[in-house]
Amino acid sequence: MNDSKKINKVNLRNNLTNNHPKNLGLNLFRLGILLLATAPSLSFLFLLFSTFGGFLNREDKFLKDKYNWILILSSFLMILNCFLITTDLIKIPESENSLIWLGLLNWIPLFWCFWGFQNYLNTKEERLFTSKLLVIGSIPVLISGFCQKFLGLYGPYRFFNNLIIWYQRPLGADGGVSGLFNNQNYAGAWLCIIFPLCLGFLFKKQKKIFLKYINFSIVSAFVTMIILTTSRSAILAMLISYLNLEKFTKNKFLSIFISIITTILIVKILLLINIDIQKYITDFLPTGISNKINYFKFSNLDTLPRFDIWSKSISFINQNLFFGYGAGSFPNMYSLFDGNFEGIQHTHNIFLELAFNHGLLVALLILFVMLSILITASKKYFFNNKNHDLSLIDKAWIISFANFLIIHMFDITYFDGRISILSWILLAGLRKMNKTYS
Repeated sequence: MNDSKKINKVNLRNNLTNNHPKNLGLNLFRLGILLLATAPSLSFLFLLFSTFGGFLNREDKFLKDKYNWILILSSFLMILNCFLITTDLIKIPESENSLIWLGLLNWIPLFWCFWGFQNYLNTKEERLFTSKLLVIGSIPVLISGFCQKFLGLYGPYRFFNNLIIWYQRPLGADGGVSGLFNNQNYAGAWLCIIFPLCLGFLFKKQKKIFLKYINFSIVSAFVTMIILTTSRSAILAMLISYLNLEKFTKNKFLSIFISIITTILIVKILLLINIDIQKYITDFLPTGISNKINYFKFSNLDTLPRFDIWSKSISFINQNLFFGYGAGSFPNMYSLFDGNFEGIQHTHNIFLELAFNHGLLVALLILFVMLSILITASKKYFFNNKNHDLSLIDKAWIISFANFLIIHMFDITYFDGRISILSWILLAGLRKMNKTYS
């Protein structure tokens, strides 16, 4: 073990044993991470309180980080926009003032958390431990999904006077599994964001063979459950995760094995084209995915819901570039201006949603923060890593946040608090990686 690894382990052990506020914050942070998927209400409290300890005993200063200034400006513009709408200085049709102000809770508190979480993600050892907690905390999601699909166990299950709710809904027409989440797309988003971390542990060299079997079983369960959610964006992100992380693994035998199995499946499908490929796909894949694949054709793009939603969203934004319409306004606006589909709740793209709700400048500022941190980390860890002792889990961490962005180009699961907090935890970790190797 080299000196840097010894120093990092000593620092990590000191953080756990020293009796000071940061130690309490670290314990709250880790408990919040472990409970994030299964007990979000308790997790939110633990994570929020942990941020206060995250402000202590750190060398970097809050106002010396350019990204904090950008988030402060974004917060000011969001509050100003809400004020202008509620005082009717900006006339917005069909707006609900209560939802407009509540919408700020999806963003401004998490800007604060972004800074507070960084102090618990300083080293690759701390990020490794956090990754383990995220994977372990996701196992109940897998169990609930399998119970929903194969055992017909439906909820909702309520604990501690509704403080914790596992929805466990009956399967819909497409058979998509949601598990303890409220929606199958939320479940798919959570699983595919965590999935690269699972791959990182699988590809990571292990001295104990039983750990390799456990990691392989977890990865297999994640792949199965992501497919069962029928979420196309989640399945796409899962495939991208493997293709990006596979080339960095030193365990070439395992990587080649997985690639061979994947290739065999693809070849088998191609050979069956002359028999009845559509019937084969229908039998092999969950009904929901088969229907979605059959429905998608380039010739009928203009009839797809997202095409209509995105086109109307862009039109609304063009009419009100600098000031948004407020959170919760899109369903009424879409319906008011002859939307072609019923039950549409948002723009199905996170940056269109930001621009629609809070104005184009806010969307560009937050887009800059996320992409700038992600691109900087990717350059240092993937393209210029000859001089750094880099962790496979850190590479997986980068891909996890990239998966979050991929999903949110086509859908918005951010409004589930578990996924929004997870995204800012990952972004905080990326920020600390960039500072470490700056």
